[in-house]
Amino acid sequence: MTFLTYVYCVADDQPNEELKRAQTLSSLTGPHALPFHLKLSVSEPANPNSPYRATIEEYWQSSTNWQRTIDSPTFRQNLIVKDSSRSEQSSGDYYPIWLRNFVTAAIDPLEDAAYWNQISARIVLATTTNGKPSSSCARAQFKIGTPALNNDAFAVICFNSDGTLSSVVRPGYDMEFHDAQVFGKKRIAYRYVDDPEPGTNLVGKVEMLEQIKDGASFPTLIDLAARSSEPIRSASINQMTFDQLASGQPALIWPLVHSGNTSGKLSMFVSADRDGHVREAYPLNSDNAGLQDAVRDQLLKWQLKPAVVGGKRVQVEAPLTFAFLTTQEGVAESSGLVVSSPSVSVANTKPITVSPAIASSLRIKSYAPVYPQTLKERHISGKVELKAVIGTNGQIVSLTPISSNNPDFTTAAITAVQHWTYKPYLLNSAPIEIETTITLNFQAP
Repeated sequence: MTFLTYVYCVADDQPNEELKRAQTLSSLTGPHALPFHLKLSVSEPANPNSPYRATIEEYWQSSTNWQRTIDSPTFRQNLIVKDSSRSEQSSGDYYPIWLRNFVTAAIDPLEDAAYWNQISARIVLATTTNGKPSSSCARAQFKIGTPALNNDAFAVICFNSDGTLSSVVRPGYDMEFHDAQVFGKKRIAYRYVDDPEPGTNLVGKVEMLEQIKDGASFPTLIDLAARSSEPIRSASINQMTFDQLASGQPALIWPLVHSGNTSGKLSMFVSADRDGHVREAYPLNSDNAGLQDAVRDQLLKWQLKPAVVGGKRVQVEAPLTFAFLTTQEGVAESSGLVVSSPSVSVANTKPITVSPAIASSLRIKSYAPVYPQTLKERHISGKVELKAVIGTNGQIVSLTPISSNNPDFTTAAITAVQHWTYKPYLLNSAPIEIETTITLNFQAP
């Protein structure tokens, strides 16, 4: 059986120091930046014909002298910044979040460093049972939604032992950083991984990163004297504003569930284009992950009122929280209850049981639980065992406590594990649901 141990080391100034170090090492445009030419390709390796593919190329001399080209099937952009002039030409009516995230990760992955300084994050040193340190992480938990209906959301930023970025997770931005190589005084990742939605694994690879000479001329992308196209801008809004824009949209229909909670909360991160069409909807947190696909399919059909900022239409994005109420298959039939549902395929077979070691070998992402503050102050250690059902898409479907020495440890464990993701378990070349046991140890300082 595989055990994970989390040792918590907290220092008030530690997050800022870790952030500064990562900004210096992992950002091409951060401190000690060299003029560079970067070319990055993005693809979905498991699906060569995927619309999730792009080429990003940037020439950069300084923060006031650079140019960028983005080329994807649905969106293309040429952008030039020269002294006080900015010229932009875009084709396509929507700048996707997934594409923007790869641009951010490759150029300046902590351009929103102020975000991490503002939230109540703590540094956590994670170790395995053999005692070898793996990474330090700043974590925060906060509420999204409205005062009347809100849900927990999480932000996690992790650093490798050498101070470079390991991963960043927060609503609207999720990226892993791999294969760092030396570039001047920096260590720049050459491979980026994002899973924007269940079953979709995107990989960005650095095809070229070279230093360019000061004053070197760039290839001509667009004529600065020419009139630029209307820039595509995005605005982050809260749920109350989103609800006003979404007034008149059909209520969500909750399908029957195969297992897990039949009532609770579900949160999604949603983005709409300048005309109000919802273009992306990604899961954040749910009391039953089996409902996420159905909600996503419905949200992508919504048509909002266009959002206007400064007299111009803008893209909008927001984390949303919904309350769900449904019932389990079989229960509805035996009670005579009829629940309308969109066309969603649900497996009717029971999950097969696999060992924790097998399940661990399939795990793609895992996050350490947040140690309950009151228990940590009292130096109380704990252990939680959970029965987990993992769906055909590798997402956690349900979690059931088996044993625990404190309910606060149980809550912390479930809150973290429900965000873990796995490779689908294949039986006769077909993905099936599996059931396993997950054990988390809390070791007090």
